[in-house]
Amino acid sequence: MNKRFQVIHYIVVVMMLSTSTIYFVATYQQFTDESGNNIREIPTGNKTQEGTSDLDRVQWSELDTGAQIETVFFLMISIGYIPIGMWMLKKKHSQKPHIVALVGSLSLIVFYIISRTVNLPMVGIQTDVGIIDISAKVLQGGIIAGSSYLIITRKKLEHTSSA
Repeated sequence: MNKRFQVIHYIVVVMMLSTSTIYFVATYQQFTDESGNNIREIPTGNKTQEGTSDLDRVQWSELDTGAQIETVFFLMISIGYIPIGMWMLKKKHSQKPHIVALVGSLSLIVFYIISRTVNLPMVGIQTDVGIIDISAKVLQGGIIAGSSYLIITRKKLEHTSSA
């Protein structure tokens, strides 16, 4: 049981650091899209972007601001996963980092679902689903499952040792 517990603990840490890497990639993609080196181009005047209607400059600036917010959000998430993963390594016998990872990952999955179903201010409804999205959500699901297992197992061990 102890060996299994340690293996799952380290797998969760690897998933944390992998999720951070995925969000760094998403941040990089958002940044390059915004710099004009890649996909996004902000039209001037009455030109339209493929598949959209005429938008005035205020609407385009809102889209630009939304993309900037998204970029900063991805960067904060990518940075946030690193110290929590390191905290898990340092405090192998503590539930706290696993609880934080579970709640954080669950919150991000819920936010992802909301962003695909609700028109959020400045960001709108996100319709794109790519390999980065899927990979991040799979890893976050693994973090939730692994952390849940470790938390429940610790509680059972504490309960049986105190009885």
